Amino acid sequence: MKAMLLTIVLFFSSYSHAALVQLHSERSVYQLGETITVTLKISDFSETLGGFTAEMLYPKTLLTLLGWQFGTGFDDGLGDYPFDDHDADAGVIFVSNYADIWADESVLASKQGNSFVLATFSLLASSVGELWLGLTPAQLSVLSFDNQFIDVTGSGLALTINPAQVPAPAALLLILSGLLLMRRRA
Repeated sequence: MKAMLLTIVLFFSSYSHAALVQLHSERSVYQLGETITVTLKISDFSETLGGFTAEMLYPKTLLTLLGWQFGTGFDDGLGDYPFDDHDADAGVIFVSNYADIWADESVLASKQGNSFVLATFSLLASSVGELWLGLTPAQLSVLSFDNQFIDVTGSGLALTINPAQVPAPAALLLILSGLLLMRRRA
């Protein structure tokens, strides 16, 4: 009987469901000098959320952080409480946002849906190379609307920055210029 009870407890304890916080971009390969837009999104949560904290690490030798903005999932119309701290020397940005204590939970639930954007970052591809944008696990947390911590899993993003390509001259332009030179010599 004890073995059966232990098996049932272990089965249900391993069946926990965690929210997923991920970094996304439009593509995985960029050219030198391009602006990269990265979104920090949350999905796979089952209740209304009340706030989050996250820390994104980026390679300062390959990217320059141009700016960032918060999503609207914690603002029910009364406002929210965003906070950010950027350390350009270390290549770290810390962001957090919380709903107002008097926020309307039904408005937040409709804005959040099944997934929503927590923050958006704009980065400049300043050097060529392969890179990883990561989330610091110790700084990643999500709160329910009832101020309870929710299990969360973070996922980073791999990108490649290639040298800027110089467009090759159009074949028709080369042919026409050759014909003009031949005509002048004749």
